[in-house]
Amino acid sequence: MTKKLIASILLMLCCLPGVRAEYTFDVGAQLNLGAGSSDFAPFYLHANRHGKLTQAYNAQLDLWAEDPLDLSRRFDFAWGVELLGGYASRVDYRRYNPALTDLPADMRWERNPQGPAAVWIQQLYGEVKWRCLYLRLGLKDLNSCFVDQELSSGDLLWSGNSRGIPEARIGFVDFQDIPLTNGWVQADICLSYGKFVDTKWINNHFDYWEGKRNPGSFWTYKRIALQSKPSKPFSFRFGFQMSGIFGGWTYKYANGQLIEQTNNYGGFKDFFLMILPLDTKTHEGYKTGDHKGTWDVAARYRFKGGETLRAYTQWFWEDGSSLLKENGWDGLWGLEFKLNRRWWITGAVAEYLDLTHMSGPISYSPGYNNTGGANLPHQAHGRDGYYTNFYYRDYVNYGLTMGTPMVQGILFDTGSNPLRPNDGGIPYFRVRGFHLAIEGAIGPDIDYIVKYNHRKAWGDTNTYTLINPVESDSFMAGASYAFRRVPGLSLGAAIAIDHGTIPSNAVGALLTLSYSCPVTLGKHHSAK
Repeated sequence: MTKKLIASILLMLCCLPGVRAEYTFDVGAQLNLGAGSSDFAPFYLHANRHGKLTQAYNAQLDLWAEDPLDLSRRFDFAWGVELLGGYASRVDYRRYNPALTDLPADMRWERNPQGPAAVWIQQLYGEVKWRCLYLRLGLKDLNSCFVDQELSSGDLLWSGNSRGIPEARIGFVDFQDIPLTNGWVQADICLSYGKFVDTKWINNHFDYWEGKRNPGSFWTYKRIALQSKPSKPFSFRFGFQMSGIFGGWTYKYANGQLIEQTNNYGGFKDFFLMILPLDTKTHEGYKTGDHKGTWDVAARYRFKGGETLRAYTQWFWEDGSSLLKENGWDGLWGLEFKLNRRWWITGAVAEYLDLTHMSGPISYSPGYNNTGGANLPHQAHGRDGYYTNFYYRDYVNYGLTMGTPMVQGILFDTGSNPLRPNDGGIPYFRVRGFHLAIEGAIGPDIDYIVKYNHRKAWGDTNTYTLINPVESDSFMAGASYAFRRVPGLSLGAAIAIDHGTIPSNAVGALLTLSYSCPVTLGKHHSAK
């Protein structure tokens, strides 16, 4: 079935009007072999890899084909497909089984071994470009629009850490000149709506004891960014990202019992209400959906030799208080250096992450919380649950954080959490840490990268603060060798170490062998 689907897509694309008799696209394959000492791969072997490798042991084949957009053409189309499959080790989670009525409640727990599917579709999309606009439909791996995908610890809103979300997206293909500014001001805009498809994953990993499930929810993302003329030595960028989760059903559990069941979908109007959080939804008491975003600010200087130095920050917000920057120094702060030629060091990044303030420890609204005799006349903003929500899913896809991987996703909570050992998973998003990364070249054929970070976390919200914070140090060193005699063939290796309790001590290694090349169909034969 999969082969027929791919063949049909290729045939359809080749038959589109305007396609020349000679059609070229790229194909590739990569073999990943990984081994580790813990349940999961060490931090830097899984972080910001689009959810492809998470387990300690992997023998995985990655096959892909694509035809990217040609930005030099007024009209163009593009497509891509990527399939992954193979072996990955499984991990035992804890699950409460209420059907075991003949046993006491504390003995109704079972082993629940879980791991990635044997085969899955990583990417399947098509997109069309006309002038400066593009429209994309399908599932595509997307990287951060603001920080370096290889060197940064990760974008706070969308980092490329988790798998993608099937969506419809429209926007500018790149920054475009704003009329009447003579190129001094450029803009980038996009809007998308998608649907989470990890319901089976949620149902299989949830422990049905305490917490909530939110299957069937929708996703939206929008971005507006402005930058000054990039051809000048000094340029400035200011932007705004915003994402939202809405719809689906919410099932809440306590002590192994389903205590609440809510339909969050209010109809097609919810898609319009998610553009800006202005309405009030009765059953939630707040706004439709869960909204979060970042203010993105960067300044870049290019030296005469072409080297660039860039300073940047992302201010994260989850509701009105942090949107107006009442959350102190919370955010990502970074410094990046890039060299425009191959040398011992071609790029370096240093970052500091702080997500501990959350606009303070108190959240109070007289209209919603006038109970307990508080008698507070004014509203108090605080307790911003950055990556979680009372009704909606945590900010994860297939268990991995969609924002920075420095915040641990629920995939890594197997039920041995020291705070709440029997819940459905806690992302440690009250976290503070720093990250360093360096990349470079050794001769003409070898590239290397080295990364290190230290993280310390205090639990999730102020309600569930850890008495004893958890912390971890992570390190990785990797290199790849390109075979000159076989263009497109490369061999890579990496070793990574985690030391600490986020989630545990781990040592792992990853070996990759990859090959890519162009393929031409229907070669044109000149007339004799």
